[in-house]
Amino acid sequence: MSPVGLCSPPALCTLSLVLALFNPASGASEAAGSEAAGALVFEEQLDGKCQILSEGGKLVVLRNTHAGRTVRYRLIRLFANVPQSRIDGEIEPGGAPQKLGCNRVGGRQQSWKIERAALVEQTP
Repeated sequence: MSPVGLCSPPALCTLSLVLALFNPASGASEAAGSEAAGALVFEEQLDGKCQILSEGGKLVVLRNTHAGRTVRYRLIRLFANVPQSRIDGEIEPGGAPQKLGCNRVGGRQQSWKIERAALVEQTP
C-alpha cells in the first residue's frame, strides 16, 4: 500500500502530525510522567487497625523513591476491583510515606493504582 493511501484525505495526515508534535502528553512529558510513576512505590505494613477491620488486613502506604524530586500524583482507589474514588497529592523524596488505607475491608480487597504522575518543577 502506498503512503498516500494511508491517509485520506491528506489534510488528515497533516493534522495528525501537528497534533502529535504539539501534544503535551507526548515525548518528553511522557518520559517525565513515566519516571515519576516509576518513583512511586506501594508498600504494605502491619497495622493493628487494619487487622481488626479485616483478618489479614495491612496498611497500604505510598512512598516516593525519586532521588531528589517531589512527585505530584493522582491515584484511583479500587474496592472489590471497582473504581471508587481518586486521590490527588504530592509526596516529597525521602519524606514520610503517605497512608492510603487498608488493603482488606470487610473481607474484600482494596487497592490503588496510579492514574497519572509528574515530577514537580524545582524552584530556584
